[in-house]
Formats: sequence, structure tokens, C-alpha cells
Amino acid sequence: MKIQLAVLVVVSLFVGQCHVAPAFGDAFQLGTEQSYNYLNEVRVGDAKNATHTVGYLVKAKVHVATVWGDDEHKLLRLKISSPSLYTTPGEVKQRTTLASIDSTPFYVYWNLGSVKKIYFEKQEDASLENFKKGVATLFQYQLLDGQYVEEDPSGTCEVQYTSHSSTRYHKVKNNCKFAGDRHERTEYPMRSLIKTARSVDFTVSTEGTLVKVDALDYVKYLVNAYDALGAFLESTTKLELEKGSSKVSVVEAKTVDEVVKSLAVTEQGLLSAEFQSKCDGDGCDNLVKLVKNLKKSLTNVRIGKQDASAALVALVKQGRQTSTEDFHRILKAKTMDEQQGQLLDLLGAIQTVQSHKAAKTLLKYESDEELLLAERYLQALAVGSRPKKAIIEDLLEMAEKKPNNNKFYDTLLQTLGSLAHRYAKLPGNSYDTELVEKVKNFLLSQLDWCKKDRCKEKFIRGLHNLKSPKTLDILIKLAKEGSAKISVAAMKALRSFSVFLWNDEFRAVFEDIFMQVSKKYDSSARALALDILLDLKPDFEELMHLVQVLKSNDKAYEVKQYLLQKVRMLADRCPDFAALLEKVIRRDPQLNNYHILGARGLSVALMRTYSKVPSFNASLESLQEMNGGVLKRGIVDLALEVGEEKFSMFTLGLFAGGLSSFVSSGDEEVEDDTDSTAGMELSVQGSVLRPLVFFDGKGELMGHVWSGTASESTPAYQATTLLQDNEERFPLQNGAIVKLSTLGAISIDLNGQVTMSIWGRNAQSKVEQNTGITVTGSLSLDTSFVSLNVHFNVGQEPQLHLSSDLDFSTDNTLCMQLRQTDSVFSRNVVESVAVPGTKYRKVHTSKMTYKLPGHTHALNQKNNDMCNLIAKS
Repeated sequence: MKIQLAVLVVVSLFVGQCHVAPAFGDAFQLGTEQSYNYLNEVRVGDAKNATHTVGYLVKAKVHVATVWGDDEHKLLRLKISSPSLYTTPGEVKQRTTLASIDSTPFYVYWNLGSVKKIYFEKQEDASLENFKKGVATLFQYQLLDGQYVEEDPSGTCEVQYTSHSSTRYHKVKNNCKFAGDRHERTEYPMRSLIKTARSVDFTVSTEGTLVKVDALDYVKYLVNAYDALGAFLESTTKLELEKGSSKVSVVEAKTVDEVVKSLAVTEQGLLSAEFQSKCDGDGCDNLVKLVKNLKKSLTNVRIGKQDASAALVALVKQGRQTSTEDFHRILKAKTMDEQQGQLLDLLGAIQTVQSHKAAKTLLKYESDEELLLAERYLQALAVGSRPKKAIIEDLLEMAEKKPNNNKFYDTLLQTLGSLAHRYAKLPGNSYDTELVEKVKNFLLSQLDWCKKDRCKEKFIRGLHNLKSPKTLDILIKLAKEGSAKISVAAMKALRSFSVFLWNDEFRAVFEDIFMQVSKKYDSSARALALDILLDLKPDFEELMHLVQVLKSNDKAYEVKQYLLQKVRMLADRCPDFAALLEKVIRRDPQLNNYHILGARGLSVALMRTYSKVPSFNASLESLQEMNGGVLKRGIVDLALEVGEEKFSMFTLGLFAGGLSSFVSSGDEEVEDDTDSTAGMELSVQGSVLRPLVFFDGKGELMGHVWSGTASESTPAYQATTLLQDNEERFPLQNGAIVKLSTLGAISIDLNGQVTMSIWGRNAQSKVEQNTGITVTGSLSLDTSFVSLNVHFNVGQEPQLHLSSDLDFSTDNTLCMQLRQTDSVFSRNVVESVAVPGTKYRKVHTSKMTYKLPGHTHALNQKNNDMCNLIAKS
């Protein structure tokens, strides 16, 4: 008796401390029908301002009858009655599009809490079938804590069940896999961020009957580059049991397959099927009509303006569904002659096989105008984020035939390298992919064939764009053993690789080049090696070793000045590095004095904030390496910043050589090439373009000086290219599929001029960069009975002017000015709800405009002093 009492006490204590899950035996009793009240509310709005939303509400009754089964296996007949659609907050009631659900029951094979299969009597509208799948899978639940894998309209999900009591449970769905088109840029700043939550709370009776369900789906879609831009959607679904039940007839059969066969129904998958809505509105026009409507925005005079980038964004989506024939119609239209350049930008951004076939007819180079258009298409193609295997193969075949125009061939090689790099980054690909290997082997074989430096430089730039780790040893060898030009070209390529590739062996090579341990190197190669060494985030010993160059007898004082400028720039940006640098300097008394830290030289390295909230976060980096009083290598890089990640949108590089004899004072070590040369190097979104050479040789230089042609403002680069290019699906538990997309574009007009006076011994240069940026995105839900959409966009027209004055009449004096003009930043959000088949449409628009004042960037005190000297003279 005592033993029995003890057992009873232990059992009672156990039950009091732990929730014992009831069995499924009493759920969905055979031959009975139960009714539930169903309610689903969906709201969408601005991700950063949820004070106003639009949405819809669906109400219905769900009747669940068990027509066959036993304790574990059951076939449920579901029927939805009185479905009603309301636009929130109950302004309009529509039943027409949902009426067909009333008369069409469907069936669900249910096994111990899992919905295994769903069956329909006839083929229905995809939206209505998806809706029924969403209702059916609400009856999918487990009564034991743990992890499961379930499938419903959300996808195949990892599910965690947690009990709150013997009748209340909570489940969370994660990592839902859903088959559907998905594309995103590989660069993090160009991506979009998705924050999601999927959960269900449900209650069962003590007998195991499902009493109540509360399901939540939430998605917030944000653009990484603009953290205040995006949209959200929230879907809440409630299912509640009504009291009482009724009797229904059952089907006599041994297996569920026999029942299904007797009912003459068809099995469907549990995942939501894609629904294609009927197009309505301006966005439904074909590309031919859209191009006509945007004709003015596609002229050359609009390049560098916001409407040019907005036009590209508006046309790309439709262009990816356009045939080659329609592309030909647009390109051959006589009224589109002035738009040819931007149309080729568009074809490069679209990047389909159809668009490439159309553009290929214009890849000619018999005249300067033909060459300009051909290169424009190739350059647009190089920065596209959707490289196609067939297009790369076609360009490789073209390159293997060696076109007889050097400029076209050069651009073709750079595009080929860029496309192969982006192709290697696609999911499922790598640098071991066969096509990428073919491109790499072609570039290496042609590089080996070249005898002259100018020939080698072309293929090194191709390897620069390819960025294959398999080419590192070749580039290192060229950097160490090649001529000055080849060494610099190879170092530029190496500088573009990820720092995670550099081990101690590579570090030793870069230290050798910077410190000239084994031999003398070109100062630009040394500066690039220093850039890499600083990118590697040196520790105390490594930084101490680097700055010893400042105390050396090295006569290349511009390299020393460059080192000083770089470490000061990094110290300004990073407090940890600033503390480390101060510790290094204080540790060495010889280093810590004005004679060393106040080294002469005109080289500049600085980084400034280009823009910040409410605009995008961006930085401007300017590196000016001087030699003999004139610019040898200059870079102005506009980079987008998201957290710790940076993305170079556009890099302007200037180079010169052989000009020191005009201005040098003769008391310094000067690297002077035999021939005078100057030009511009451009990099668009990490893709290096063919250099633009202003002159090559003293004779050509003097021709420009005497004729004055260099003093005229000349376009150096004009194009409109894609930035963001992301799209994906987010399926909801209610059966609807949310489509998320972002497209961005940048339109750049870069022009410059140079004036030089031999008699007055002075020179001036001016570079203007006019930019138009548009980023647009949407969150949309389309069904046959309701449509929701949030469309958001931002636009801006920032301008950057870089000017320099050089006076070499006595001591060399250089004044540089980096100026941003006033600009306007606009942000628009449009929320809408519509009922297809009716005239009902509700739209809410939010517009904000910010005026951003222009300013001149402070460079350094030495530059200020020289500007004051020139102003007084």
C-alpha cells in the first residue's frame, strides 16, 4: 500500500512539472465535420515609417470533414464557404473573385499532424489553389517538442516546436527552401537585406482537437546602400473552432489511394504555384513603346542626369523579356540615331542572349563613331551582374580571331576578363569552372606570346579584371622581373585581389618591392606594394619595419611623402591604427622629429566623406603620387560604404610620364621616361577599362600645347550602367508569393581639360564628374483577387570637380581643389492596393526632398599654403 502511494505521489509530481502531450486520437474523428472561422489580414508599408499602411482582409468559414481513416491516417474534405474580401480598413467588400471557392471542395491526406498531400477536383486558378493550400496547411501541427522538417506554401522549412502548456504550443519556421528565380549582386553593398519571421501559435483541446491557430508571416526588405529605403509586409492568419459538429458519410476503402481514385481528384504539391497577373498600366507597354516614351531621357545631353539613370531602370526589366527582332527595330529606327549610345548601355545592362545578338550587329570599328558605340556596349556588358555562358563563349571566340583594331581588341579583352570574373562568382560556379579556365588560359597564352610592353599591358589588364587566384604567381613574377611599365601594371592587378589571399610569402615579396631590397623598382610599383601592405593591417613590429623607410637614404622623397600621407589617412579613419602609429613613432626618437615627419614632397593621400544620411553613405579617396613636381599617378575613387564593406562605384585615374624635364628643379631623384605620355585610366564598378591616352611623345605633347586642343573640355567617359540588380521570392503561409526586387543605375558624364603655358611656366587642369543616380525597388503581392504593392525610389545628381594649378616658374607649387556642388536628394514611396476586375484602387504617396549643400574638401595644410601662394601671384 505504501509503495502504491509513493508511486502515485511521484507520478503526480511528474505531471505537475512536465506537460504531457495529448494523443492525436480524438482529432478529426471519422464521420464528423467541424467548422472554423478563418481570417487573414495582410498589410504593407514603408519599412522606415509604418504609420500608414494599405492592405486587405479575407474572411471565410472552413468546414473540415473526416471522410476516411483511422487513428493515424485520415483523409479530410475541406470546403470554404462565404469567402469575403475587404480592403483595409473595411472600405470595400468584394466577393466576386472568391465566389468559386464556395462550390469546390478539396481533400487533404493528414498523417499524425502532418499534411502529406492535397487533392483538387479540377484545375483552378493558381491563386485560388494557393489560397486553399494555405488553409489546408494550418492543420499541420505536432504535439511533441523538437525539430521537424515540414512542407507548406512557405517552402520546405526547418521547424522548431515548443510547448507552453499541455494545450498551447508555439512553432517557428526557419530556412524555408522555395524553388524560384533568385538573383543578387555578389558585392554586399549592392545587395538587399531581408529580415523575416515565420511563426505559429496553436491551441488544442484536452482531447486533442485543434481549437485555435494564430500564424504570422513578416518580411522587411531593405536596400543595403540606403538603410532608410525599403518596405515591409505582415500577414496574420487566425483560425478558430466553432462549437458543435455534424455527421457526414464516410468512404469505405482500405487505403487512401483507393479513396482518392474513387473521388476522381488530382494530387497537387503543397508549395505555392507561380501566378502571372494580367498586366495593367504603363508598365505593361512593350520595350518599343517604352523607349519612345523615354526618348528625351536617352539623349547624350541627359547623361550624367538623374532621368538618364531612371530611364535605364525603367527599361531593363521589360528588356529582359524582349526578342531580338524588337531590339533590331529599336536600333534601326531613324528617329533613334541620337539615342544609340544609351541604347547600347541598355543592351549591356539587359545582358540576355537576345540583346547580345542585336548588339553584335553594331560591333564594328571601321570609323571612330562605330568604335565608340562598339566599346560602349562592351563596357556596359563588363559591369553587368548576369553574365551568360553563351555571351562569354561568343566574346572568347571573337578575341581568339584577334580583331585588327587595337582599341577594340583591348576593350574586348577587358570585357572578357570582367565577365569571366562575374561568371565565376555565380552560385555553382568557381574559378575552376571550364569556361573561366578557358578565358584564363587564353589570356595567359597571349601574354606569353607578346614581345612588347604595350602588348603585354593589354593582357595584364585582362587578368586584372579576371582576378583569378590561379594567376597570382604569374603576376608576382611580372611585378618583380618586368620592365617599369609591366611591373606597375602587374602591381595594379595584384592590388585588386582580396587581402585574404596574401600569406607571409606574398607579404615578403611586397616588402621587397616597397623597400627595394633586391633591386630598384618604379615608384608607382612601390606605392602599390605599400597599399597592399597597409591593407593587411600590420601589427606593431610590421608597421615599425615599414616606417623605417622614412629614416633611410632613399632619395625618392615622394615615396616617403606618400608613406606619410597614407598612414596619416588611415589614422584619421581608424582610432586603433592611430594609437598603433603613435606608439611606433614614440618608440623611436630618430623617427619622432620634424626632420623625418615633415618630409618634403607633394604627394597626397586622403579620404573624405562624400555623402551620408539622408543620402547614401559614401567616401571619396584621393591618391596623388607626384614625381619631379608633376603628377605621375593620381586616383579619385568614389566608394559606397555599408558597415565595414566598401564598393567602388567609379575610379578616375590619371597618369603621366616624361614631363619632369619641364618643371623639375634638378635637386631630386626623378624617374623620367624617354617619351612623354599622359592619359586617363577608368574603373567602373571594379572593371578596368582601356586607358585613354591624351598624348604619347613630346612631339604630340607640343602639338597639343601650340594648337590649344588640350584646353578644350573633352568628354572622357559617358555611360549609364546598372548598380543594384536583385530579385527574389518570399512565399507566405497563406499561399501568396511576395516578389521583392531592386534595380539601381548610375549615369556618369566625365569630361576634362588641360591648359599649359611654356612661357609662363604654369599649367591648369580641370576634371568634372556629373552623376545621376536612381535606385528603385518594390515589394509586391499579386493574386487574381487582390494586388498589393509598395514601390520606393531615391534619386540624386551629385557633381564632383577636381582642379589643379601648377606653377613651376620658380619653386614647384601645386594647388589642388576638390569640390562638390549643391545637390538635391529625393525619396518617394508609393503604397497601393487594387482589386483586379474592378475599378477599385487605393494609392498612398509619400515624398521627401532634401537639399544637400555643396562644399570644398579640405586636403591638407601644405596644399592650403600653396593655394595661397598661387592666389597671391
